[in-house]
Amino acid sequence: MIVPAATRKTDVLEKFRTLLYTQEMFLLSGGESGWIPVVDDFPVPGRFQYAVVDSKNNVVGYIEFQIDWYASCARNFAIVSFDKNGLTGLNAARQIKKLLQSFKLHRVEWRMVGGNAIEGKYDKICKKYGGAKHVLKDAIRDKYGAYHDDVIYEIINRDEE
Repeated sequence: MIVPAATRKTDVLEKFRTLLYTQEMFLLSGGESGWIPVVDDFPVPGRFQYAVVDSKNNVVGYIEFQIDWYASCARNFAIVSFDKNGLTGLNAARQIKKLLQSFKLHRVEWRMVGGNAIEGKYDKICKKYGGAKHVLKDAIRDKYGAYHDDVIYEIINRDEE
């Protein structure tokens, strides 16, 4: 289940802090030092921030994205799972479906660092909605000197009208 991130702000930020300076954070952010979201106390137009909670009300993930209503596009996704139970991925897939079918957005796009374990799931979501996957080879370098791909997913909603 997802809830507004503002209602679980302390838990979300603490979970992010545990990932700082790890390889997992590199795969999430593409940077050496990492990233912690600014969780808004009040909604910001066009920005959606959710905490993913399990059946025991524990925060297990975070989903954020922005909608450009003028361009009819959702982008700037942050999808982070703090455990590997699959709830975050399931809720992210539900949000993408909602953006395409309920909000009828024309475009949904997101990126990830190559080597992330979620890549296969993202491939399935993209394929399900007839999207495309673009790979920029060796575009991101980690602190160990290894290069990773920058993977861009896009879904164009042909059923919006």
